[in-house]
Amino acid sequence: MQKTAVQLDFDGTVTEEDVSFLLLDTFVGSSWRKYLEEYSAGKISVGVFNKKVFGMMIADRKTMTDFVLNNPQVKVHQGFKEFVDYCKSNRIEVVIVSNGLAFYIEAMLEKLGINGLDIHAAENIFSPAGMRVRYLGPNGKELDAGFKEAYTDMLCKMGYRVIYIGNGTSDIIPSRKAQYVCATADLLGLCRKENLECYPFNDFYDVIKIIDNFKLD
Repeated sequence: MQKTAVQLDFDGTVTEEDVSFLLLDTFVGSSWRKYLEEYSAGKISVGVFNKKVFGMMIADRKTMTDFVLNNPQVKVHQGFKEFVDYCKSNRIEVVIVSNGLAFYIEAMLEKLGINGLDIHAAENIFSPAGMRVRYLGPNGKELDAGFKEAYTDMLCKMGYRVIYIGNGTSDIIPSRKAQYVCATADLLGLCRKENLECYPFNDFYDVIKIIDNFKLD
């Protein structure tokens, strides 16, 4: 029987809003968005983008964590806890691979009572001079680009059947490598543009139904 793993994006996929953007708007202002335009235009990598913008953020860990956990704009899509429980009962590995920041992903999962998930996201070092971030690939070396697909490649090499779940433009390359794709928002549009088979979803109750219909052996 082939092993199955879900590779799951976080911001805009698990959450309704991009949490890192909310943090930047709150603690930096609008000046970071010029770098977002450069990243969106393909002029800089996600690693360079995040180093620049989060380097502008000087709030401490507690302040930002409290903001994330108490802000009414920070919401998780319905059914996420049930989805994680469903995967555990069906021996499906759940691996979160996110361009977001590890500290708030871990804090949000803890608040939801979810533990034991494999999380790969930007490592954070808090400093009065600005936050320092870095992305580590499966081999432990720092990556400035290709972060998500590096983990898709790793899962495939380990013999997993990969179900990819995402929402953004950075999810299209790993989606091409996965056996199944559940897509929403920008990723859904890109998959349709490329004629890449995908399954649209609105929340994680939808995802449970979709995976149930795969008849995984």
